[in-house]
Amino acid sequence: MFKKKLSVCVLVFSLITVNVFSMDFYWDFGTAFAGAKLGYDGSPGPEFELDVQALDLRLETSPGFLFAYSPFNFWGVLNGRKEQDISLMTFGNFTLGYDIFRFRKDAELIPYIACYAGAIEGWDKFRVDCGLLFNLYSDLIWPKEIQKAQSDYHLRGEILAAKAGIRLNQGEPQLYADFGLNLIAIGMAFFSY
Repeated sequence: MFKKKLSVCVLVFSLITVNVFSMDFYWDFGTAFAGAKLGYDGSPGPEFELDVQALDLRLETSPGFLFAYSPFNFWGVLNGRKEQDISLMTFGNFTLGYDIFRFRKDAELIPYIACYAGAIEGWDKFRVDCGLLFNLYSDLIWPKEIQKAQSDYHLRGEILAAKAGIRLNQGEPQLYADFGLNLIAIGMAFFSY
């Protein structure tokens, strides 16, 4: 019995060790999303929202699985109804996903689940998103310094992003759909000469 358990443990450890070496690390400055949410609380029509995530750090495996962490996320409703879930600023933001287009360099389609916790509004405040994320990449708009950082320093700067799914915000279900732009691209648009 002990030999069987030991054999299983050695097999699992060796598989984990092999998969550890097939991981790549990527980072990005972040994305600003604008979109809408629709809750199940009887409120009329959608509420418009802003979702900004900064400094995305992610590990990707060659089979397409990914794990991401971001130290800052701000989510808030833009059309100002007074309610408890009007905004949430979190510092423990984790995402698990699978890149269906893992063989493509210029596009990602990722079913994902993300947890946003460690809120400044209170440690009991949290948000969980489950949905589909689409990222589009291109080297055409980036300056040479960013193109070099992409090849040398594992920078992943998407141009456009879109996500949709279902969310639990403070335990309340909501549908959401957002369209996003990379923070570097937004900065280039506002601060270019």
